Amino acid sequence: MRCFLISLTLASLLSAAEEPATLRSNDINLATALRLAGANHLDIEAARVSLQTARAQYADTRRKFFPWLSVGTSYHRTAGNLQDIPGNVTEESKNNYQAGIGVAAELRIGEVIYQNLSAKQRARAAEHQVDAAKNLSTAQVTQAYFRLLRAQASLQVSQQSRVLAGDYETQLAAAVKAGVAFEADQLRAQVQTFRHDLMIRKTQEDVETASAKLCEMLRLPNGLSLRGDTGELTPLTYVSADATLTSLVTTALNQRPELRSREAMLAAAKTDAEGTRKAPYYPDLTVRGFVGGFGGGFNSHTGNFDDTADGVIGLGWRIGPGGLFDSQRSATANSLADQESVLVEKTRQRITREVLESVAAARSLRDRRAIAEKLLASAEKAYALTRERGKQGIGGVMETLRSEEDLSFARLAYFDLITESNIAQIQLRYALGKP
Repeated sequence: MRCFLISLTLASLLSAAEEPATLRSNDINLATALRLAGANHLDIEAARVSLQTARAQYADTRRKFFPWLSVGTSYHRTAGNLQDIPGNVTEESKNNYQAGIGVAAELRIGEVIYQNLSAKQRARAAEHQVDAAKNLSTAQVTQAYFRLLRAQASLQVSQQSRVLAGDYETQLAAAVKAGVAFEADQLRAQVQTFRHDLMIRKTQEDVETASAKLCEMLRLPNGLSLRGDTGELTPLTYVSADATLTSLVTTALNQRPELRSREAMLAAAKTDAEGTRKAPYYPDLTVRGFVGGFGGGFNSHTGNFDDTADGVIGLGWRIGPGGLFDSQRSATANSLADQESVLVEKTRQRITREVLESVAAARSLRDRRAIAEKLLASAEKAYALTRERGKQGIGGVMETLRSEEDLSFARLAYFDLITESNIAQIQLRYALGKP
């Protein structure tokens, strides 16, 4: 097993030595994949856009605390019958005009206060969603990268097995020609070679498929044939699966940004519900003011222009829909808060399940990988002894073919279990909320 791993690593190093110092566009390693994931992943970009929207909405609610200014001029003319205060109707002709600066504010104090608090919580929820998107994309890209490495390793194993089977077929063909072996034995070896040819073609497809999947995640050009660094296909331990389940679940519930996001949304919903009860007790404030000049007179007279100022301040309370005693609005807000509370609990349960599943998978794959290492060591030794017996004319053809088939299976199983074990470690790290 060690010899096989060393030969695989040396082959990778020799291949890399033939390349220029600058990697080709289709060469990629895990660090590059993760860097591209942080820059190009669409889920992260979507979360960032949502965060920008939430922050813009929060900024918009803060603007409601401030009055607005207006600068301009107006002209007003009246001609014809008018009624004065005592009730007399007379024919009049007059006009006036003004120019200046006005200030106005119509503020529902309580509503704006609670809207501001709620928008702040939603912006915080969006920030946690960005972190969640980063964690998820990192896990997905890492898993996709290791699947690409597994496909490449499977292709190399299939090609090496094809070489072994082809060599044995050639030996049997020579023995048949010399009259010391049966043609059926040669055909059995040929069948084994064809089986490896089929496996090679299938693993080539797997490499192309894994490359296309990774290109999609990283938003790389279509048709780019990615090739990972097979030297990175080694057993990894990101998180120890031997810790108690209680401690791991506690860690996940404390660190998962998805839960923090849902809790922030619950806080926003509770703020909205509280606002429907308490905000109507705050008065509505109306402020209007004008400073400028005013002029005019009878008929089309344009004189008498001089300074003028006007101002109004008002306080009031709304009663009914949208104000005091609006029980239906409070009931709706409370219902939305209850829904968010259910979503928080569902998120807690989902995170707990993900941790338990990840721990079970990590532990199982760790043990299975240890068995696969022993399987590979035994298969390599058995194949070497069988070929030696064959050279001495002791072993049979079927024995050699079965030994070669066992070796190919053990190699493929070993790399499959390394990949799945690493993926389980990645999933466990993600389930715990570790970036």
